[in-house]
Amino acid sequence: MPSTMGKKNSFWTRWSKPYRLTILEEQSFKERWQISISRFGVALTVGTLMAIVSAGVYALIAWSPLKEMVVPGYASEDSRLRAIQAEIIADSALQQLAIQDEYLQTLGIILRGESVESMVEAPQTNEANGENSLTDWGLTQEDLDLRSRVEKEDRFALQRGQTTGKTLRNIPFAPIEGSISSKFDPALGHFGIDFVAPEGSVIHAVDDGIVVIASYTSDGGYVISIQHPANRISVYKHNKSLLVEAGDRVQAGDPIAILGGTGTHSTGPHSHFEWWVDGQPLDPAQWLPEQQENVSLSE
Repeated sequence: MPSTMGKKNSFWTRWSKPYRLTILEEQSFKERWQISISRFGVALTVGTLMAIVSAGVYALIAWSPLKEMVVPGYASEDSRLRAIQAEIIADSALQQLAIQDEYLQTLGIILRGESVESMVEAPQTNEANGENSLTDWGLTQEDLDLRSRVEKEDRFALQRGQTTGKTLRNIPFAPIEGSISSKFDPALGHFGIDFVAPEGSVIHAVDDGIVVIASYTSDGGYVISIQHPANRISVYKHNKSLLVEAGDRVQAGDPIAILGGTGTHSTGPHSHFEWWVDGQPLDPAQWLPEQQENVSLSE
């Protein structure tokens, strides 16, 4: 026991024993500076200096651009932002690819003359409870009165009976009230007619059906295509905005878009309307509601 205490005392005595460090002039040996310090003091001073230097180096690297050059694999804030932006763009691209794939599948079914009604479930609406009224679409009272008048005239009387080639071609409801500025001319690639009306006018579905296309194209702007019963398709181009989405079920007279002038093939606000029956484009001007009686008599 005494030997152990003696070793401890001897160790502490050596480390606490003071030493004098003196600086003398080389020629005259004149004393210029001196300090009294122990081994323990030297170790404490050196440790403190090392801690201060380490903290300074860490702060310099952590809080300056040096960390991007010194720390291996460190990603800068700009790199992280670019990575996040790239991930968002990739996710959006995947969604657009899915939409495009669905569009191509639907278009293929239409071109084969098949019906797409079985592909889409009927959307749940609250019309029975009086919700989602037509006034929510910004319709005027004249539009509402026109819709009521057409419903009272039982516009589907011909479709309930035996259908013929003429009745299938008929357009039950005009897409918009306006004058025709450009006629049907397949030789020039114009497979429909152009209606001129004030910008912002409401465009209506010409018959019951399912919206198969509701998107933006470079030449046609905002485009809507509706699949109707008996392999009939209506197309509405150059809209300012769309009020329906692909897969929505619509009825004749329902508002589907707002007239505009979008697309590279548009020279001003108008509505381009096409009417396809059995995969063939027809001149809509001959089959509009106000023209059907004259066409039937002429034939």
